[in-house]
Amino acid sequence: MKLQKTFTVLILITSFTLLQSCYVTKKTSDFFGIETSNLNTLYLIDISGSMEGIDEGSVKDQVMREAGNTAGNKVSDAIGGKIGSILGKQVTKEATKLGAVKRKLIPAIKGLTDGKKFVIYTFNDNVTKQAEEFKEANNTTRTSSNIFVQNLKATGGTNTLEGLLEALSSIKEIQEIVLMSDGLPNSDPQAILDEIREVNTNDVIIHTIAFGEDADLDFMKKLAEENNGKFITSKM
Repeated sequence: MKLQKTFTVLILITSFTLLQSCYVTKKTSDFFGIETSNLNTLYLIDISGSMEGIDEGSVKDQVMREAGNTAGNKVSDAIGGKIGSILGKQVTKEATKLGAVKRKLIPAIKGLTDGKKFVIYTFNDNVTKQAEEFKEANNTTRTSSNIFVQNLKATGGTNTLEGLLEALSSIKEIQEIVLMSDGLPNSDPQAILDEIREVNTNDVIIHTIAFGEDADLDFMKKLAEENNGKFITSKM
C-alpha cells in the first residue's frame, strides 16, 4: 500500500512538473498577445497578497490549475507531515495569478532579441527595482531576469499609483510600460487615472494585463486607453 502511494505521488509530481516546465523552456515573441516591441520596456508586476488568489485564466490555464491543485493535494495527503505540506504548496503555487504572470512572462523575456532594452519593477506596499537602469537583452540578462521573476512571492498591499509613478519618473528613456495586476489598487482608481494623465507628459505607452475574475477591469481598460496601450485580460 505504501509503495502504491509513493508511485502515485511520483506520477502526479512528474505529470505536473512536465506541464509546469513547458514555460521555462519556451520562447515567445509576444506577451498575452502584445507583440514584443523595439521600445524600451519596463515590466511592472503586481506582487501584492491578492495575486496569490486563483487566476481563472484561459481554458489552458484552468487545466494547469486543476492539475496543480490535484497533484498538490495528493502529495500533501500521501506524504503527510511538514514535508508533504511543503511539497503540496510548491506544486499548487503555479495556479495563482502570480503563477500565471510567470508562465507567460518568462517565455516572453526568453524571446527578447539581443540589444532590446528592458527592466522589471515590482510593487506591493513598496516598489522593488530589478535594476536602476535598462538592461540590454543578452543571454546573461535574460537568464538573470527570469530567475528574478521565478522567485517572486506575493504579499502586502497594492500601491499601484506608486508603482506607476516610479516607473514613469525614475528611469530614463522609458517608452513603454507593461502593467500586470489584478487591478485592485489601494487608492481611488479615478485618482490614479487623473494623476497619471498629468505625469505622463512624454506619452509613455502603458499596456495593462488584468488577472482574476475580481479585477477592476474598468480601471485597467481606461488606464491603457488613456495611455495609447492595449488592455488584455488573462482569459484571452
